[in-house]
Amino acid sequence: MISYMRGYYTIIVDGIVVENFLNYLIRNNIRVYNLKRIDNTKIEFCITKDYYKLFKKVYRGSTFNVKVKQKTGLPFLAVRIYKNKIMWLGAIISLFILMSTSQFVTDVYIQVPEGIKKEDIREELYKIGLKPGTYKKSIDRKNIRDEIMIKFNDVAYVSINVKGTNVFVTITKKAETLESKENSNYCNVIATKNGIIENIIARSGKAVVKEGDIVKKGDVLVTGADTKSPPEIWASTFYEVVESESYEESIKEKTGKSKNVYTIKFYDKEYTIRRKIDYKNYTIENKEYKLSFNNYTFPIKVNVSSFFETKEKKITKDKEVLKKSLKRKALNELNYIIPPSARYKDVNDNYKVDKDMLEYMVTVQTSENIAQIYPLSKKEAEDMTLEENKKQSEEAIPSNPEKRPINDIRNNFDDEIKNNESKEENN
Repeated sequence: MISYMRGYYTIIVDGIVVENFLNYLIRNNIRVYNLKRIDNTKIEFCITKDYYKLFKKVYRGSTFNVKVKQKTGLPFLAVRIYKNKIMWLGAIISLFILMSTSQFVTDVYIQVPEGIKKEDIREELYKIGLKPGTYKKSIDRKNIRDEIMIKFNDVAYVSINVKGTNVFVTITKKAETLESKENSNYCNVIATKNGIIENIIARSGKAVVKEGDIVKKGDVLVTGADTKSPPEIWASTFYEVVESESYEESIKEKTGKSKNVYTIKFYDKEYTIRRKIDYKNYTIENKEYKLSFNNYTFPIKVNVSSFFETKEKKITKDKEVLKKSLKRKALNELNYIIPPSARYKDVNDNYKVDKDMLEYMVTVQTSENIAQIYPLSKKEAEDMTLEENKKQSEEAIPSNPEKRPINDIRNNFDDEIKNNESKEENN
């Protein structure tokens, strides 16, 4: 790592008895490293940038063929960057574009409570001018807030926060007044889950379902009930839990071969000494070493990542033990999802084997009260009462008005005259 920061040359020397050339370098205090022989007359080694000028003076009068194979290190990289004018120009243009685009809005994130449509809010914000592409400094929070609150009556407050190139809009909904609900003792009863109706204890209100009906979660069961005497709706409900697991498991077993990769951390910078990891399967174990003296910890940390070669090994689990484990997991899940007030009626379970998978399924039938109170506001209660009164006051109209019986004095008198005339004719 230090050599890379200083910069170094990779040199190839070709000639007869190249060892003499190396001895000559050593006598002139030129340090070489990473020495390796390519063939009988050719060697390769590295020297740092500091010794290169002295090295040139040494080999000029020699009969050896010297070649610079590669220049490596930060100094050479810096020179290449400095000489590449096009890259500098591209970097400046990219920086200018980045700074320019950071002044405009890229995304508008909207958070709304239940009961308010996000798309309607987004459409209105776009009309006002708060949308992707808007210049951030031109955003008038007060104007946007006033426009949204005027447009939507159920919006209490609009929070607008600009973070980077994103705008976050949070909508607060107006709360219904407590007085409207306190003054109303009416409520509807809805189903908390799917089931088959068993028994209806309607202490108040009008039941809209009967025994044997199949209801879904959210269906209305009783309308116009009194909150002081809420109804109970008992229904048959069903719970099903499925747990599965393979009884053939593959585990990774270490072969004994390993390689280490070192990462040196200095403050917020990291330098990694990389190695080629040619293992197909491996596991990684990380260890960090810190350098400290008494109460002072040096800002240097060394992270060692150990790569251990592994091979897969299949093991077969005991099916009876696996069955007990799956059953225990399923029962724990049922105890979590079934409410304590539910009464157990029937339990069915079975095991199923599919290839290398073992599956356990348990179905529980229970009887429980699925009634949930939905309080009605004063306005909703008044509307419901008016609707019922209207239905009761409406007069029933027959299907055929022409056959409607008429029973008044005139018709009775006409009938008597016709009867008398028919009697005289008979006499």
